[in-house]
Amino acid sequence: MNDLQSLVDALAAELGRPVGIDDARFRSLAYSSHVDELDQVRLSSILQREAPKAVTEYLTNLGIDRVEHHCRIPANPALGMVARVCLPLRFGETLLGYVWLFDEPSPLRDVELALARRFADEAAALIFRLRQLESADRSVEREMLTEVLGLRRGDPETAGERLAASGRLAPTARRHVVVLEARSAAGAAVDDQVRVRLSAAADRLRRSAAPGHVLAVSAGDAAITIVAVDEDSGLERKLDQLLDFARHTLADASHWSPIVGVSGPYTSLARSRRAFDEARRALTVAAVEPAFAPIARWDALGAFRTVLQLLGDGDPADAVPASLNALLDAPDADTLVPTLAAWLDNGGDAKRTAEELFVHRSSLYNRLNRIQAVSGVNLRSGDARLELHLGLRLWRLAGGRTAPAGPSGPTGDA
Repeated sequence: MNDLQSLVDALAAELGRPVGIDDARFRSLAYSSHVDELDQVRLSSILQREAPKAVTEYLTNLGIDRVEHHCRIPANPALGMVARVCLPLRFGETLLGYVWLFDEPSPLRDVELALARRFADEAAALIFRLRQLESADRSVEREMLTEVLGLRRGDPETAGERLAASGRLAPTARRHVVVLEARSAAGAAVDDQVRVRLSAAADRLRRSAAPGHVLAVSAGDAAITIVAVDEDSGLERKLDQLLDFARHTLADASHWSPIVGVSGPYTSLARSRRAFDEARRALTVAAVEPAFAPIARWDALGAFRTVLQLLGDGDPADAVPASLNALLDAPDADTLVPTLAAWLDNGGDAKRTAEELFVHRSSLYNRLNRIQAVSGVNLRSGDARLELHLGLRLWRLAGGRTAPAGPSGPTGDA
């Protein structure tokens, strides 16, 4: 966009006033260096890379997308806007964006508007060419990414070497694969509307990052990025950004919530396929275990990571042990299962478990005796406890649900 910036600087110098260019969605593309003279709207657009929502709604309601040559927009103190002139950027019938000129302290003269129109036409042609080049470049990038991640046939290692040699990904200390999906509270299937929103969120993260620090591609119901960072704090910032962008794009898609799976760190692009698998598995945990939502990192999954590695591509429901299945089939399972989960998670600490479940310790012991009787295992056995603990995680991965049981529920207490 250096040529576009040169056009903006040249027009600002000719007119002696600030000039800015936004795309058709009011995202800032280039702006002149008259920083001290900018109003609050232009400053916000520069800092946030897009205009505030109230401003975009105001401008849209004015119908500026239908303007042919230019229009004058009066000052709006409530929005922090000085008077300005808007010149639409079109190439053929395609609206590409807008040129913004301050119309204060003195209104722009006709000769100045004619000059601005010539600059705007040149800018429109330049943006159109840049978009064509970017589209072709992004197509090549997507092909390499899908091959690196194992999403299409090819050699991921060779594709990784090509991607590294292309200079598209910054040579940082480490990389992570990040997978973004959405879940419906109503259990609805993901549709094209949701997929487009997820893709837009990932692409926005890509555009907001320094060149080569985020690559993005969409596949199936997910938006996938490779994030290059030097330290963990950089990764955390990008994950928070991605989640915010996704929530914003899904704001008008009711009942949909974004969740994110993150791989462990890696350096060699040849490992991207394995990292992609880690991110998808982390996403599986985020979808069933609220404690790991909305962002689940592979290297923070604890025992779930071990279970997933041992499980491979198998169905977790098939691996749930018979002892736990017997407990799940019991009439008082709604109390026994969360009691067992809490007791095992607390390392068999009866006092802590009773406090957590809000029951007397004697009631807890009654429940544990009932669990032994129903499951047919001895809870004093380390192997039995390990089997049940892993079984509970397998059951959760298979879609099982549990909630802390208090004294008000059916207890089975003697």
